[in-house]
Amino acid sequence: MAKLADLAQTFATQERPAGNLLDEETVLAQAVAATRFYAGFAALRAHEGVTPVPDIDGDTAITTSEWALIRPLFLLYAERETALQLEASRGMGIDPFGRSASEIAAEITQAEADMPHRAFFQPIITV
Repeated sequence: MAKLADLAQTFATQERPAGNLLDEETVLAQAVAATRFYAGFAALRAHEGVTPVPDIDGDTAITTSEWALIRPLFLLYAERETALQLEASRGMGIDPFGRSASEIAAEITQAEADMPHRAFFQPIITV
């Protein structure tokens, strides 16, 4: 299992080093936010059998299958944060590129609405 901070750092430094305008703390914050949303519908494997359930932070271990469900929402959160920063820089004369924050917000709403269905898991029980 990889730590959430490592996954966020891989995104920032290896997957999208040129197109990413966010610093590593902001990228990690988006990964934590997406993971917390996912954890509202499914238990993280790293938290199974642990009481009380620990907070989700950069040290939280994430399985590959959990990241496969969390990553699309994380990408949207990171894209929205980038769009917000670009839109805020418009006052300094910078012309933003890419999708607007409101366009991304609509896609985030859909991804969040789909998360309960994607995260649901019920083990098979044979009678």
